[in-house]
Amino acid sequence: MSDNEKPTVLIADDHPLFREALQRVAADVFADHLIVEADSCDKALAVVDDDSIELIFLDLNMPGMDGFNGLVSLRNAAPAVPIIVVSASEDVSTVHQAITCGAAGFMPKSLAKDEMVAAVRYVLDGGIYSPAVGPGRDKRQLSPADAKLLEGISQLTHQQRIVLQMLVGGQPNKQIAYELSIVESTVKAHVSAILRKLKVHSRTQAVIKASKILSLLGDLKEGKSPPPQAAGDHAARTMYD
Repeated sequence: MSDNEKPTVLIADDHPLFREALQRVAADVFADHLIVEADSCDKALAVVDDDSIELIFLDLNMPGMDGFNGLVSLRNAAPAVPIIVVSASEDVSTVHQAITCGAAGFMPKSLAKDEMVAAVRYVLDGGIYSPAVGPGRDKRQLSPADAKLLEGISQLTHQQRIVLQMLVGGQPNKQIAYELSIVESTVKAHVSAILRKLKVHSRTQAVIKASKILSLLGDLKEGKSPPPQAAGDHAARTMYD
């Protein structure tokens, strides 16, 4: 983007009233900006190659999204642009899958405007925003270490994510190969790719880190308190030392 171009925010949502609400959120975040609107996945994909786009708001239930495939398509089309999913759903599995597929944040449409503004600023600062789900809406944002881990998970292929989930479940390579109808050498290749993308050095580290993320999202669903900060710091040091 050249110096004289204004940052552009793409609002991809098929509800006019909510597009207006997101315009007001963007106005609080950016001092001077342009708005591009789309009411379908195809229209969003048609404009997303504009190199002035700095942020995308994306409705998961917009026409043409085809589940999470629309999110993946937009992520691939604009890999450097943060995508914040906006959704009426607050189901923890939906939050988890959206972030796994490359979203930089997940904002329920029920959030107040000031909460949305804070979430957008957090994402633009490099974080991954995830809402709390449960009584009291006690929000929690992912730490930088956890955000990096989720970024790595978002880079996994569909089959690599399945293999990682099976590793977390304690299944050995032979069992994974049997259940996925692939040879064991392919499982080993997937495990090597998982370790590289998650920036860990062993299968055990990958399982520990992935389990931590699943635990965080599970705590959100149950409305539990976050784990002690010291434990999180220790995990981050173990992963990145």
